[in-house]
Amino acid sequence: MKFHKLYGALILSCSVCVFGSESSTEYLAAECESNCTSPQKEWKQKNSLEDEKIKNVTVIAGSTPSHFTDLNSVSRLVSPTQKTIAPTSILDLLTEVPGVAENGQAGLFQVYSIRGLSRHRVLTYLSDIPLKAERRAGVATSFVHPLLFDYAEVSRGPASTLYQSGSLGGVVKLSPATFDHSFLSVDYQTQGNRNNQIYGTGSNDWSVAVARQFSNNTEDPNGNELNSGYEQYSGSFIKQWRIADVDYEWMLLMSEGNDIGRSSTQYPDRLVTVPNEEHLLSQLSARGDDWRATVYFHPNRLNTLTVRPEQRVNDVTNESRDYGFHYENNWFVNKLEGLWGLDGFKRSGINAFETELSLADNSMTSTQSLNGATERELATFATLNSYWGDTKWQFGTRLLNNRQTNPGFAASEDDAITGFIGFSMSISTNWILTANLGTGVRFATVSERYFVGTTGRGEVIGNPDLETERSVSSDLGVKYSDVDKQFILNIYRQKVSDYIERVEVSPGVLTYNNLNNGLIYGAELDANFDFNEQWELGIGGMWVKGQDDDNQELADIPANRFKMRVRYNGEDWSIDGALQYRFSKDRFSSGERATPAAWVGELAFSKQLGNGLNLSLFVDNFLDEKYYSSSDDIAPLAEGRSFGVKFTKMW
Repeated sequence: MKFHKLYGALILSCSVCVFGSESSTEYLAAECESNCTSPQKEWKQKNSLEDEKIKNVTVIAGSTPSHFTDLNSVSRLVSPTQKTIAPTSILDLLTEVPGVAENGQAGLFQVYSIRGLSRHRVLTYLSDIPLKAERRAGVATSFVHPLLFDYAEVSRGPASTLYQSGSLGGVVKLSPATFDHSFLSVDYQTQGNRNNQIYGTGSNDWSVAVARQFSNNTEDPNGNELNSGYEQYSGSFIKQWRIADVDYEWMLLMSEGNDIGRSSTQYPDRLVTVPNEEHLLSQLSARGDDWRATVYFHPNRLNTLTVRPEQRVNDVTNESRDYGFHYENNWFVNKLEGLWGLDGFKRSGINAFETELSLADNSMTSTQSLNGATERELATFATLNSYWGDTKWQFGTRLLNNRQTNPGFAASEDDAITGFIGFSMSISTNWILTANLGTGVRFATVSERYFVGTTGRGEVIGNPDLETERSVSSDLGVKYSDVDKQFILNIYRQKVSDYIERVEVSPGVLTYNNLNNGLIYGAELDANFDFNEQWELGIGGMWVKGQDDDNQELADIPANRFKMRVRYNGEDWSIDGALQYRFSKDRFSSGERATPAAWVGELAFSKQLGNGLNLSLFVDNFLDEKYYSSSDDIAPLAEGRSFGVKFTKMW
């Protein structure tokens, strides 16, 4: 939910102000001024200017590719420096956005849904690098400390036209933080003796940062132990330079996690941990006046250990080498502007090794269901924008080809074309109306087709005959914005054909099948009010429903929720409180359960101590509410009340 002033703006307006045509300037410039602010700039002002209240407005023109923003989705920025409570993972930030909810099992590896779509139907980018994984639950972005990112941009709605396949629900784009000053953050929470440390430093053209995250197992409100401990180390290095009117940037990001618990109701009868997780992401980009190009490389490895006491131990390792490129070129002719580009992505050396140790007779067996499997996706895309008075129109299309292989199976190859049309119209000085219609596509993953083996949920058998998911989505939005208040309301409808659903074929054995169709529809509210220099109020809510052709509930549909946040700003201190009501969820799909209604709250106090030092005291789940973060049938109760303290220092 939006809280800080101006964070809930459509990022579309910001990007158009940076590279839009002159005919759009009059009404969109005002839109930028009232809706765009830099989270990093706001943090610097807040922590280094103790005696002054400064509210500058900055148009964001970062390194994110310009095709990452369009009329076909509703965008929102969230920054780790927004939250007074120390975020454990990126998920803690994303759930501030209406339409985004937790999904699957709890713990550090928990993933998220956007508008009722989750797992591989939402796409996450780290800079230009798409994050893919052979986890059946989807990609978790928890392998990097949240403060290593400047902000996350959440685009809700189908974005497959401008992104890779698999972005039916939306896209999350993580922008790595660059430190042109020295920065230190240290925090501690009572739950699990959780503690995080990060140090970053740099100059105008380089930045380096290192981070550590640690937690023992935590407890739910009833005092039951949760298998949620972990230890992680991560770091980043960014170097920028300019040669012959071309700007270059090299980013290197590394992460290693150890002994990461997979929290579930099966614990301790079934102990699932990740003994080791490793990521290396390297990206080289170049930017000219009207073009941008990137190449990247991302080897990754994940080891999962499942222990069934007195029965057996299963050790599964998934690994791959991901690499690709992105090129885009934008052009302007009179009242027309456009963008075209090429994308290439490949996963090679996709392996899944499994060893099983019988605790009854100490016998051991080994299997390898993925043995050098590959996935390759090529695409070309284009958009066309035009302005007529106070109305902006945008059209887009994407042509893509996907090919997957695994030894012992015939290659799977499919082509697709997606497209969208959208418009944004200024109704009056403060009101804007948006509408769009778009199509999307998602190819079944390599694991959904070919993986056979043990997971934290049970035994999984892939289905090589899965059809490609295709969607048609519409969205209608209205927005009001002035200096002191912003209001955004969106309603949407999305129909997915050949919806891929995980089904249980026998007790503890799962596979994947195509449903005929899945229909998801809902509404989102995001509003913010600045009453004066001291008081701010934020309100946000989401309502979503999903069902198949037989009126059965689709999986991953979250409970509806409403959230209110209030903040009081003193001269050099602030109090920030939030309370969320999660409605009960009585309809559920296979592998899920009903969840009761719940009140979830947090409270924080922040004080500037001078010389760039800031102190925060906070309490999470201050009502010690017993609630489930998702309707997954093996997700345990969420963590109980936790007290914390955080120090940040900038110099």
